[in-house]
Amino acid sequence: MYKKDENIKARQSFVSKEGMKYEDFIINILKSDPYINQNAVITKGVRQETRGKIFLDEHISIDADILKIHYNSNGINESFLLDSDIIVYSKIKGAVVCVISVKKSFRERGGETTYWMVKKREAAKPFKYILATPDNDQELFKPDDHGKKNKWRSILTAEMDGVFVVKENEVTDYGEERNFKVGKKYLIEFIRELIG
Repeated sequence: MYKKDENIKARQSFVSKEGMKYEDFIINILKSDPYINQNAVITKGVRQETRGKIFLDEHISIDADILKIHYNSNGINESFLLDSDIIVYSKIKGAVVCVISVKKSFRERGGETTYWMVKKREAAKPFKYILATPDNDQELFKPDDHGKKNKWRSILTAEMDGVFVVKENEVTDYGEERNFKVGKKYLIEFIRELIG
């Protein structure tokens, strides 16, 4: 029993570290664009519940409530942070314009991202909420069959403000669907437009 628990913890630690590496990769892609780098603050999101202000850099802070979903149902009256792996703040607009959920793999996590999008929409949050993934298991995009849509691709594309498959060693470019794109250039274009 003890050995099994150790294996689970080791796997969770590995997955967490890999996820953080991919977050850094997405942040670096966005910051590599001169327009985005000059006109936005791109930072990792908040990992734990917080009150008051969230500092995005040494000069810019936001009210923590912008990233919270409030519950007042079935005896629960609390606020919880939206899944916000990366925050994009426009210096031009003086506001958070996008929150990015980063997922390296799916299974149950596709449901988590979609859930937060539905709650974000219900709360009328003013920013876009998108998904960035390398789609390592080709659960969303099959390079040999671009048009093939499985359950998660259909659900995520229908619910999210955008779904972006961005691989470290990019070989495919696909931008034929409105909310589903493959390739870093599409993510950069999307964020540039939001910044203003």
